[in-house]
Amino acid sequence: MVTGGGEPSAAVAERVAGARAAQAERWAATPWRLNSHVPGARLRRTPWRLPGSATVDIDRALDRGGLTLRGYDRVLRVGWTMADLAGRSSPGRDDLGQALTFRSQGAVAA
Repeated sequence: MVTGGGEPSAAVAERVAGARAAQAERWAATPWRLNSHVPGARLRRTPWRLPGSATVDIDRALDRGGLTLRGYDRVLRVGWTMADLAGRSSPGRDDLGQALTFRSQGAVAA
């Protein structure tokens, strides 16, 4: 039984499995298998570097001192994972914006 309008666990598990498979395929020629394992410097270089139209908000946060380079890299990793969960081949501005929001909200009680 699903309460509160959430998704059934099986649907979520299927989406997560698909995202992990996409990540394993993306990083197959590297020592990494998951976005969380990839060094940020790799995500900031070709061919994984995202266009400025996607990174505009996190670039601005970095420039203004609201985000460190380490934080920037973490936002990139989460953005890639969000795109994978949605079945997209790469993250867009919305994915990175949501990842930045997660980062700026800090710890949230469960």
